[in-house]
Amino acid sequence: MKKIFLVVPFFLVCIACPAQLLNRIKNKVEQKVVDQVDQSIDKAVQKKKDKDGTAAEMTPETNEQQANTPNVPTQSDPHQPVVAALTNTGDITSYSKFDFIAGNKIIVHEDFSKDEIGDFPTNWNTRSGAEIVNIEGKTGKWLRIDQDGVFYPEYLTSDLPENFTLQLDLIGNKNVSNIGEFMISFMQTSDIDQKFDLGKSKSIGGPHFKVAFQPTSSDKGQLTYSSNLIGSQFKYGVPEFNIEKNAVKVSIWRQKQRVRVYLDSTKVLDLPRALDAAAALNTLAFTAISPDFNQKGGAFFLGNIQLAVGAADTRNKLISEGKFTTRGILFDVNSANILPQSYGSLKDIAQVLHENASMRVQIVGHTDSDGNDDANLDLSKRRAAAIKESLITVFKVDASRVETDGKGESQPADSNDTILGKANNRRVEFVRL
Repeated sequence: MKKIFLVVPFFLVCIACPAQLLNRIKNKVEQKVVDQVDQSIDKAVQKKKDKDGTAAEMTPETNEQQANTPNVPTQSDPHQPVVAALTNTGDITSYSKFDFIAGNKIIVHEDFSKDEIGDFPTNWNTRSGAEIVNIEGKTGKWLRIDQDGVFYPEYLTSDLPENFTLQLDLIGNKNVSNIGEFMISFMQTSDIDQKFDLGKSKSIGGPHFKVAFQPTSSDKGQLTYSSNLIGSQFKYGVPEFNIEKNAVKVSIWRQKQRVRVYLDSTKVLDLPRALDAAAALNTLAFTAISPDFNQKGGAFFLGNIQLAVGAADTRNKLISEGKFTTRGILFDVNSANILPQSYGSLKDIAQVLHENASMRVQIVGHTDSDGNDDANLDLSKRRAAAIKESLITVFKVDASRVETDGKGESQPADSNDTILGKANNRRVEFVRL
């Protein structure tokens, strides 16, 4: 009964109160939500020790654990800021301005699935420290970086070609706001010392491209970027990555001289002359920049890194060779649901079909060997059918010009014994009929 007496007067007061007061109440409620969600991600990133002192995983394995992209939970409250999860709207047209097309051969696929919780990842190097963790509400493993330092995979040892793409997921906890930056660097280095020395600098003399993200306490983040041709530059007002939306998909695309950077579906940089066309880059490094990480509890979380080389060349492959293979059409884990960031790859294929009105194609899905053979065969067929449906409904391709099939795991393009090989086996082929 007391609750009724409390609610009724409050309701009457709200009716009579000015709009300004209502806005203040609304802002207080929204800020409380932000604080609660921020606290939950900080508490969720933890290690569970077994009796021997070794760390145990918190997240169960799935049949298709090495997915093209993480299985991202959706938000039940549309007003709740994104903190622990990347938003997946499920609507591919939400990425209608996303013209990113992934390279056609994956050379780095890092999801840390083979590393133990609490350890630094195998075949990586650093002179500071970081550890593998799980995050509540998100699948897979993440590299938690809470110290100043340079971190890089050692297995990238040769020059990258003039066309390559990088995709990764990046999260910053609430305490990283205004104290830390996270930098991604492509550089030309000759030894380990150079990787660390040059990785710390925002601008260096030799061939390089660097971009650094700083989530601020406002609704507008900021970034700095540099190359040996354009020098050091600054951009303020980046709403895609800030303290209230501190989880983002980063995509970087180099095409000879041109470099483009995307955050989620937004192209934040398009630099036509960022690099010399022939500039050789052989190092990918990640740098955390802040003297106050340990004192203030700031941390970045890095996951689902995929580096691919080669231009898509859809038109030439389909017309001249009769077959085109893409690893840029992404799905939810164990699902035929196409992720919105596949828009650029699908649009590229649709454009070729529209420009060649007599061409007919068969879409063939392929999976890796994880899970049941029959389930993988069915999944590959459903994914091919989902692509056909998208081409018809979103891109207005005539249904009579498209057939579908699936081969499951029966025709691997690479070894199923490695994470990288499995990533290359998860693909879609377009065969001219």
